[in-house]
Amino acid sequence: MNNGQVSVDGDEEELYTNARLAPSSLTYYAFCLANATYTVNLHFAEIQFTDDQTYSSLGRRIFDVYIQGKQELKDFNIEEEAGGAGIPIVKKFTVNVSDGTLEIHFRWAGKGTTSMPERSIYGPLISAISVFDPGRFSTSIDSFCLQLIS
Repeated sequence: MNNGQVSVDGDEEELYTNARLAPSSLTYYAFCLANATYTVNLHFAEIQFTDDQTYSSLGRRIFDVYIQGKQELKDFNIEEEAGGAGIPIVKKFTVNVSDGTLEIHFRWAGKGTTSMPERSIYGPLISAISVFDPGRFSTSIDSFCLQLIS
């Protein structure tokens, strides 16, 4: 768990004040799901690096995302995709669960930095994950529900 040095502004800022990160790999499982098609929302914000002209802006985090064994994001750079550090971005995916288990795997892509701006963990980072069955629930989730998920 990392409490970032970059602040995030917005309606759901609580989701992005902490993040799970690892040097090379993170895997999440959801067990005992009904076999169905689900919407998976992955919530990201780069809260460790900055995008100013300081030494903290030198880091780069690049990783791949696999859902149900299928590569969904390749060479994903949160800061680049979001347009800067501390800016939230949500990536949405539709996935099929046929064996009662959902697997989400974040894997360091072997790119980016490993010891700049200081020696730390610059592998995959995820702020929150939400999973829902759009056939059974509304597609709008209020921020309270998202806070519980994180």
